[in-house]
Amino acid sequence: MDADYREYHIRLSIDSRLEQVRILSGALRGIGQELALSEDKLGQLELILVEAVNNVIEHAYQLQGGNDVHVRVEYSPQQMHLVISDHGHAMPEELHAGFNGMPDPEGLPEGGWGMGLIQALADSTHYIRDAQGNHLYVSKQLA
Repeated sequence: MDADYREYHIRLSIDSRLEQVRILSGALRGIGQELALSEDKLGQLELILVEAVNNVIEHAYQLQGGNDVHVRVEYSPQQMHLVISDHGHAMPEELHAGFNGMPDPEGLPEGGWGMGLIQALADSTHYIRDAQGNHLYVSKQLA
């Protein structure tokens, strides 16, 4: 393995309160700056993370504090993976299966843009629900 090649696996966790999302965003920004990510890629990753965690808090936990939101950051020089996990309500299938672009603004009374933004900015997304909870896997190419 190349002496300059590094992989990192970082785990972060917050309570399911919207005011804590900013702290998580700041932690990701610090990680990205330490890894010398471009401002463009870092901004996209930060937006992906904020949208995903806000969705967990708003929809999976229905704005109820006292629940854990876990984020795993996996970095290699070629790509970064974010895994957002929770134990709340499952994501509706229409939000993660067969996605075809941004939602129709006429059909959205409020919100509904989170998964569209995530999928537009990410190189790949995958959602699963298993015995351990809900897991949204997001990958972003860096190289």
